[in-house]
Amino acid sequence: MLTLLTASVVNRARVAQQPSPQPAYRVDRSVLRTQQACICASVLLGFVLGTELGRWFVLATGFVLSLGVLHPALALYKQLYWRALRPAGLLKPDVHVEDPMPHLFAQGMGGAVSLLAALALFLDATVLGWALAWLVFALALVNLLVQFCTGCFIYYQLDRVGLLPRAIASTRGRAA
Repeated sequence: MLTLLTASVVNRARVAQQPSPQPAYRVDRSVLRTQQACICASVLLGFVLGTELGRWFVLATGFVLSLGVLHPALALYKQLYWRALRPAGLLKPDVHVEDPMPHLFAQGMGGAVSLLAALALFLDATVLGWALAWLVFALALVNLLVQFCTGCFIYYQLDRVGLLPRAIASTRGRAA
């Protein structure tokens, strides 16, 4: 009896010393695809309408992406999926177990570059502004069509060499 009790205490101590497993985050890739399609549509529509109106579309895209990083309720492109497209049955969930942080990092990068593009367009540096806007468009389109997220790739490379702030870095390989 004493042996069983001792073994139980030792096993509990071993379990307590082991790092707890990563929480099972889930990412609905349909949300990501909706966002990528909205980014592409905004930049394309802005370009077609010309710089005078188009810069407002690029600015709005930058704000939507940047604010969406701060709080999910402010992610208007994602809200389009959650409140309209999914309930209407137009898109189905495509949920995967993965960390959402790389996607938020990529969204933040897209927002920052879109805001820089809008700034350039408002300062009449149209070639630079549209070049940056088309860069965001191209990377969103690549993500939409072949599911390669450049911003996620950059996140993983920065994380691998320890250049991300601890608040957003992954916990892979870190001592508990």
